[in-house]
Amino acid sequence: MNEAEFSDYLETAIPAYAKSNVDSGRWHESEALDRSRKTYNDLLPVGKETENNYFYHVIEDVNQQKVGQIWVKIIDNIHTRSAFIYDIKIDELYQRKGYAKSALNTLESIVASFGASSLGLHVFSQNSAAIRLYNSVGFQTVSLNMQKNIEVASK
Repeated sequence: MNEAEFSDYLETAIPAYAKSNVDSGRWHESEALDRSRKTYNDLLPVGKETENNYFYHVIEDVNQQKVGQIWVKIIDNIHTRSAFIYDIKIDELYQRKGYAKSALNTLESIVASFGASSLGLHVFSQNSAAIRLYNSVGFQTVSLNMQKNIEVASK
């Protein structure tokens, strides 16, 4: 991804992440866009040049058309190296045609070449289609965050 493509990616990714957090009940709509921008700035302090972060296009084979993007980070742990998918997006026109599954399988080989022994990701619970996809390619739940909304007492 070049700088212009990265900039275009952020223009859609930041609002999409804000919306996902609002839809999940984690963030209030009035603060979501600012929180999303802050998250991206914290994770990518020098943009696409942030160390160990990699941005790829998902390309279909026949016409070499760009059909989506993936952002993955390589993480050095104490005794292992892992990879974490921060974002995978297939353009709406190309969804449910096998591109995400193919991209995830290809990404597995890429991160293995970096020495990663595992590949992780986060998925919002309301995204049942993504959960089915990830389960179908071998991802397993390793932790589960839960939340209960409560009423704030009036003062």
